[in-house]
Amino acid sequence: MRGPGDLDVAGAMDRFLADLSIGKSPATVTTYRTALRHFQAGLKASPVPLADLDEEQPIEFARRLVRERPGLPKATLLTYTTAVMRFYAYLLREGYRSDLPLPRIAERLKAMRGKRVRGLPRVPEDAVVEAILAAARKRPPRDEAHLECIRLRDIAIIECLRGSGMRVSELVGLRRSDLVRSQQSARVTGKGSKVRIVYFTPAAWRSLDTYFAARSETGAGRSIALQPVFARHDRGAGSHLLPLSTKSIRQIVKELASAARQEDAGVTPHRFRAWFATHLVETTGDLAATQDMLGHESADTTRVYTRVASQRLRELHRLAFEDDGPARR
Repeated sequence: MRGPGDLDVAGAMDRFLADLSIGKSPATVTTYRTALRHFQAGLKASPVPLADLDEEQPIEFARRLVRERPGLPKATLLTYTTAVMRFYAYLLREGYRSDLPLPRIAERLKAMRGKRVRGLPRVPEDAVVEAILAAARKRPPRDEAHLECIRLRDIAIIECLRGSGMRVSELVGLRRSDLVRSQQSARVTGKGSKVRIVYFTPAAWRSLDTYFAARSETGAGRSIALQPVFARHDRGAGSHLLPLSTKSIRQIVKELASAARQEDAGVTPHRFRAWFATHLVETTGDLAATQDMLGHESADTTRVYTRVASQRLRELHRLAFEDDGPARR
């Protein structure tokens, strides 16, 4: 067994998270750090020697989570216990511990968690999506350059969310060099640093061109290729083209939903992605293509949209035939 020297549990966790950050997204690393912090808080001693870790601690961690946080979603319990299991696997793989019974711990945790029920995604109605887009387009042109840039940018954001299926994190990460004009597409970096191609509708691409033309006087001295596709134009940004945050995109969607009187629909940037997926499945029936366009690693993740599409088709059938009387002769 590899000698840990002065390394304790906290130090080993730091090394594990540092290795994790090489191949995982910052959001995943942050989630695992939070989970491991909760796990460490339940250990008796401080600092905790690596030799003190055993089979029962992950099990007790799961019990404590459920006991102290009533109503804890199964997805959160799964994520937190997975973080601990991957930390244990790291210790085994790196030779810090050779006696941790990972298969037995995993089986016990699986039995405790039960089967995770995957719910249907919340997909906004077509009319809601179109109303929000219309609200963005109805805003009158502005005389001040930075306000006009904001107006055109927000139209382009809604068009791109509606017509590309991008995650909000992918949207804010886009740079001008990622765009491929000949294909009206873009290279995006999604979960797990995986790169894929997304395609824009003609309306979305036109809205980008219009937006770029309006902001051509800004961002002097910076290579166009390095500029963010969607930038801040508030006075705090000045003449710099700074990227928007995911929080800013959510606020933009919320404000436009309010302007469209669609607050009750609960539309978020991610629900535009759900609308895109369902629309794609409904019109093409091609699950594999939908999986590729969304960047899903598993077809099971994409398959939930076929269930939504089936529900919608059933509703359309009901509306078409609910007043149908006895068969006509």
